[in-house]
Amino acid sequence: MTQVRENRTASAPDGANRNNAWMASLALFCFWALALNGATTARAEESSSAAPEATPAGSPGSATEQGEQASGSSPSEATVSGSSSGAEPAAAPSSAAAPAGRGEAAAPSSEGTTGAATAVGAQGPKEAMAPQEAFGPKTGLYFGIFGGAAFGMSNGVSALDSPPLFSAGGRATPGTAAVGGVEVGYNFRSFALDSAKSYWLQPAAQFEAFYLGQATERGTLTGGVAGTPAIAPYQFGSNLNMGVFLVDGVAKFVTPIGLVPYIGGGIGGAYLASSGTSFTGPTGNLLTTGGYEQGAFAGQGLVGLQYNISEHWSIFAEYKILYIKETQFSYLMTSGNTMLIKYPEYYNIAIAGLRFNF
Repeated sequence: MTQVRENRTASAPDGANRNNAWMASLALFCFWALALNGATTARAEESSSAAPEATPAGSPGSATEQGEQASGSSPSEATVSGSSSGAEPAAAPSSAAAPAGRGEAAAPSSEGTTGAATAVGAQGPKEAMAPQEAFGPKTGLYFGIFGGAAFGMSNGVSALDSPPLFSAGGRATPGTAAVGGVEVGYNFRSFALDSAKSYWLQPAAQFEAFYLGQATERGTLTGGVAGTPAIAPYQFGSNLNMGVFLVDGVAKFVTPIGLVPYIGGGIGGAYLASSGTSFTGPTGNLLTTGGYEQGAFAGQGLVGLQYNISEHWSIFAEYKILYIKETQFSYLMTSGNTMLIKYPEYYNIAIAGLRFNF
């Protein structure tokens, strides 16, 4: 009996030390739980501003209550462990660790619940933004194909031959021709035009190549040999096929409804091939060859309207006015001389096409 009493007396300071350590741990845990509760509450308030209906009411509070229940049961268990026999104090740390484990498990569940609520709340705005992302400005590479028709405008034509000096002049108009081509471009970073960021200005650069086929040039020229009073009408005709290559700068105005009007212009070159050329006067056709090929400077202005079907696909319609600098063609005449015929080209072009944004 004396030995047992001495052991109990000796274990009393150890039990007091354990109680003091447990109370310090309990105070630290309560401070941690209050700090976590404040952080999760602030996070819940931020998520509720984006999606009030998705924020679970009471989740942080329930986590705090679990922590308080866990901390409330701790002193009693510590007291029991302290007043037990000498063999029982060894189990006190495990019984004291159990409430702390429950408290720590409850707090992360509150944070996980709040995080899930934030994720659910954020899902709504993300889905609502999906159409705006599909219709908004697209930065990066794009590729397009198009087709349409070109309508020629009247232009001046001159013909010259020597010796003897022969000259004639007049006007000719190309006929309607088919157009087909491709384009490769790049959309640069856009600039918001309003505070709500609904309207954007987006610059772009593109390279386009298209074929303009069988534009039949016809007109009447009047002229004759220099120094003679005879002036006669001459009928001029030629079939033109051409390839046009241009580098364009484009300004696009992106709207929130998917419509993108744009305007631009470009410069480049054209490769023209004439065939079936004739120059007919009172005595018949003066030319023996009717084919010639030549290159020339080209420039254009354009306006268009694009509609974004999805994130990657869009359709567009475009009007161009194409200018090809005066080009000189050389033909062999029946007299053995060479006739030089030169004229510029002007076309109104209407096209429609499909674009893919990478």
